[in-house]
Amino acid sequence: MRDAHPLTPKRLTMFTFRVDDADGQPAGDLELYMGMPGHAIFLRRDRRVFAHVHPSGSAPMAALDIAMPSTRPHAQHGAGLPATVSFPYGFPEPGDYRIFVQVKRPGRVVTGVFDAHVE
Repeated sequence: MRDAHPLTPKRLTMFTFRVDDADGQPAGDLELYMGMPGHAIFLRRDRRVFAHVHPSGSAPMAALDIAMPSTRPHAQHGAGLPATVSFPYGFPEPGDYRIFVQVKRPGRVVTGVFDAHVE
């Protein structure tokens, strides 16, 4: 997670995470996890803010299927998922946050943990 700009409240940001294999190369074995390429939790340290975010945003999956079926190109299969997963999110207020990102690799869920400061 890298960005040249400081994080500020009420600004939509696309958080992109790359999953690497043991050799430091982009992982080529990501699988769908509960129908999505990944899941993220944005949690303010004092727990006043909690958001569960999907790569396509937080609209209900059924609504996405009806409104824009092309927003989930991998929904029908797990092959060919990219090594990166992105989540749109705007922090509602300043503070220190912890971001948990979960993806699935052959048969197991892996979790990355990241810290962010919002000015």
